[in-house]
Amino acid sequence: MTKIYLFTIFLSLQTFAQKIDFEPTIKVSYDASLNLGERNQHFQKFVLIGNSQDYYFAAAQNYLNDTGQYKAKANVDTQIVSDYFQERLIRKNGTTNIFFKYGDGKIRYNENVSLKWVLYGETKIINGVKCQMAAINKFGRRWIAYFSKEYTQSLGPYKFNGLPGLIFELYDTKEDYHFTLTKIEKYDRDFEFNLNEFKIYSKDKYLKAKFNMECTLSAFTGLEIGAEEIKYYESLLEKRKKMENNPLELKPFE
Repeated sequence: MTKIYLFTIFLSLQTFAQKIDFEPTIKVSYDASLNLGERNQHFQKFVLIGNSQDYYFAAAQNYLNDTGQYKAKANVDTQIVSDYFQERLIRKNGTTNIFFKYGDGKIRYNENVSLKWVLYGETKIINGVKCQMAAINKFGRRWIAYFSKEYTQSLGPYKFNGLPGLIFELYDTKEDYHFTLTKIEKYDRDFEFNLNEFKIYSKDKYLKAKFNMECTLSAFTGLEIGAEEIKYYESLLEKRKKMENNPLELKPFE
């Protein structure tokens, strides 16, 4: 009985550990231009909610789905329509959790991201707010950020945070990924998300699993594919690889 009792406690702690909650104070909307690969430029809206330390970041439709705020309009249900950028991010207590859903597959990993920004004196006005320039070399790219000390939340798009203010604009010097703040709102709803249904991997195994889910025949799980059709689907996958061969993280372990 003692062993069973201890095992039950262990399972409860495991489940609890994967349930993340925090109290956001701000909601930030970004418009982004994403150069994903060969002849494949995508425009995406993103949402960030957070406080001075913890935050959630995702594409707009996924934000609505994850927070239970989606409401169908005119009998049209777009909840199952995915944004291109399926990875979502939750940072809590200094640990960044990245999770991804593709079809029935749900995977995730976590890491502690180290960011060493260099601040510059250059400033510019973005949406009527004075912002200061900062730069960093990370993930195989050089990133330029403009942040405002008027908003003390040390937050920004994706994994980029740690500046003495909110990031209003972020882009890499090749202009492949460009995020621009469009709106800031107060936010007073608690955020809660359970990562228990997402299988956890190390980052390298996560990247391999994600590639297999998107770019191999496992992407067509559930379809009965005959031998004569395999070449056709493989050609579609090769085309997809070319169209999506420019990830945000060119060097994921930098």
